[in-house]
Amino acid sequence: MLKEKSTQTNKVKKTRERILDASAALFSKQGYNGTALRDIASALDMKAGSLYYHFDSKEQLVLEILKIGLENIINTVITRVNALPEGSSTKEVLLEAAKGHLAALLEKGDYTSTSIRNYGQMPDAVQEEGRVLRDRYENMWRKWLVEAQNKGDIKASTDLKIFRLSLLGALNRTLAWYSPGGKSIDEIAEAQVGFFWDGIKS
Repeated sequence: MLKEKSTQTNKVKKTRERILDASAALFSKQGYNGTALRDIASALDMKAGSLYYHFDSKEQLVLEILKIGLENIINTVITRVNALPEGSSTKEVLLEAAKGHLAALLEKGDYTSTSIRNYGQMPDAVQEEGRVLRDRYENMWRKWLVEAQNKGDIKASTDLKIFRLSLLGALNRTLAWYSPGGKSIDEIAEAQVGFFWDGIKS
């Protein structure tokens, strides 16, 4: 009896994961507004009504994908920054954070890109819940930049908000033009941070 229950639980879990994977792929390519539940069901060769056994609504489905995507970025960036030796420079911290951000964005699938590309399309209630994680992530960057400015690594006249939003915006925009086979993710991150940190003036 316990074995049967465990088998059923695993089956439900795997089906739920398949739904999330298919939904993330479609949201990433077609957008939240451009993807209907029937599209997701069709991709899985399921009846649309079967989705409601696992998720109450399209909103609940995209919220879970949003959370997975944002947590992926946070965890990847934290892991890379925490692996730096103590006393690492501000530029080294920003480089590792940027490399982790791009790795989560470009290597780890549709969940992360959905959380970036579709956030503005999501219902207000979904955005509000996702904002907690977004704020947690952006607060990490705020902390690093404020500490760097207090140390004198960033000049006092620099507007840290504009700098942070510009750098993260450039990293996120990589989704639109990146293709495997060219420069590596780390090389792209190094170039993007370099534009802001070192400038391009000869």
